[in-house]
Amino acid sequence: MGKTRRKLFASAVVSGIALALGLPGLANLISLVWETMRSPLEKVLPAGMILSLVSLAVFFAITYLNWEIYLKGARKGPKGLLAVVAGVLTGVIIGTFILVTVRGLLSP
Repeated sequence: MGKTRRKLFASAVVSGIALALGLPGLANLISLVWETMRSPLEKVLPAGMILSLVSLAVFFAITYLNWEIYLKGARKGPKGLLAVVAGVLTGVIIGTFILVTVRGLLSP
């Protein structure tokens, strides 16, 4: 892996860690919206379809917030994009590990 791809991978790892650490707050927000809108939405659409649409919306929102790193990877070609995807996934795993470790240390 060249120097440019290593920098791209490192940036993607940081982005993935930020994404993973930001997910608990996003989950709380989604839970609040779900509890508020659940009854009216279930009258119009089946629950499974609603969850699918919400999941898709969250995916697009997260992708939008991190689009720059994906764009940089795409400019470097398929290997650059692969480095970004691998970096983001690695960052999400590291961020999740950090969350689990901190929660384990803080819980009695």
